[in-house]
Amino acid sequence: MATLKLKNLSKRYGKTVWGAKDINLEVNDKEFIVLLGPSGCGKTTTMRMIAGLEEVTQGIIYIDEKDVTFLPPRKRDISMVFQSYAVWPHLTVSDNIAFPLRLKNLKSAEIEKRVKEVSSLTKIEEYLERFPRQLSGGQRQRVALARALVVQPKVFLMDEPLSNLDAKLRVKMRTEMKAIHKKTQATTVFVTHDQAEAMSMADRIVIMKDGSIVQEGSTDDVYFDCEDMFVAGFIGTPPTNFLSMELGEKNGKLLLVNSAFSFEPIGENYEILKNYSGKQVIMGVRPESMQVFKEKKPESVFSREVLVTEPQGSHQIVAIELDDQIVKIVAPPFPKVNPGEIVHIGFEHDRIMFFNPETEKRIRKA
Repeated sequence: MATLKLKNLSKRYGKTVWGAKDINLEVNDKEFIVLLGPSGCGKTTTMRMIAGLEEVTQGIIYIDEKDVTFLPPRKRDISMVFQSYAVWPHLTVSDNIAFPLRLKNLKSAEIEKRVKEVSSLTKIEEYLERFPRQLSGGQRQRVALARALVVQPKVFLMDEPLSNLDAKLRVKMRTEMKAIHKKTQATTVFVTHDQAEAMSMADRIVIMKDGSIVQEGSTDDVYFDCEDMFVAGFIGTPPTNFLSMELGEKNGKLLLVNSAFSFEPIGENYEILKNYSGKQVIMGVRPESMQVFKEKKPESVFSREVLVTEPQGSHQIVAIELDDQIVKIVAPPFPKVNPGEIVHIGFEHDRIMFFNPETEKRIRKA
C-alpha cells in the first residue's frame, strides 16, 4: 500500500472563492481516514484533487513520497468509488469488475483470479453473470467497490459511497466495508457528511469547515476533546447543548451563573476557569452528560418542566426549555419521564466543556 501527503493543498474557483485552502494532511500506510463536514466544506473538492479530477490551484500531493500533483488520474495508482455507483449498465458484474484490468492488458488467467478474489471479498460471487439493472442498490455498490479493489491501488478513495442506500442497509454496509478494509489493509480516504458513519469506520477523522481542517483525531478525540464550538455542535446526536454563563463569586467561591441556575465549578473545571471571574463563557454539555432525576438529589443543579420526550427504546430524550432554547438530555429508558412533569437536572462535571464566546475556541487549563 502507500502513504499520502497533502501539503498546503488549495483550490480556488474564480478569483475569490476557495473550495479548499491550505490543506495539510498525512495519511499513514494502511490507515482509514474520513473527511467529515457539512455540505460545501471542501471535503469532496479535496478528494477530487487527490484523484486528479480537479486541478490544483496551489500545493503538492505526494503518494509514497512521489509528487503526483499534475499527473493524470490513470498514472496516480488510485481507485475511486463514487456516490452514484458508476457501474456500466451494458456489462455484466464480472465484466464491470474486470474492465480496469483489461485496460492494463493483464492476462485472462490473472483477471479471472482477481475477479474471483474480490467478488468473494465483497460477497457478490453469485451475481457475476447478472447485469446492474438486476441488482439492488447495495449490490451495485458492492460491484463498484470490487471494481475499485481489483486493481490493487496504492490509495483507495470513496466519495460518500453509502449515501444512496437506505438507513438500515447503510449501517450494514459500513460494517462490511470496515471488515473489507481490515482484510485488504488498503490506505483509504473516505468522504462523508454522516458523523455516525465517520465515527464507526475511521481510524482518524478529519473535520472540515469552510474549506479548511478544523480538527483531526480519533473518534474519542473529536467527540470528547473538541477544539471549538463548531466541532462540539457538529459531532454527536442530539448535538451539544450550549449555555451562556457568567463567572461570578460568592463567599470567596467561584460560581458559574446562568439566568436559571448557578453552581460551583469543581476539579479541573475550577482550574480552567479560575482566571475568568467576571467574564462570560459558553458552557457546552453533551445530552448524555446531563442527568435527569424525578426526585431532588444533592447532585441536581436546577429543576425544570419537561417540554417533550422522545422515546428511543434503549434510551429516552428529554427536552426542556432554557434560555429561550431547547435543551435535550439523553436519559435511561426507565423510569419514564412525561411532558409537563417537573424534573431535576444535574451534570457530569468532568464532561463539561467551556468556550470563549468571542473566538468560539475551547478554554483550556493554562
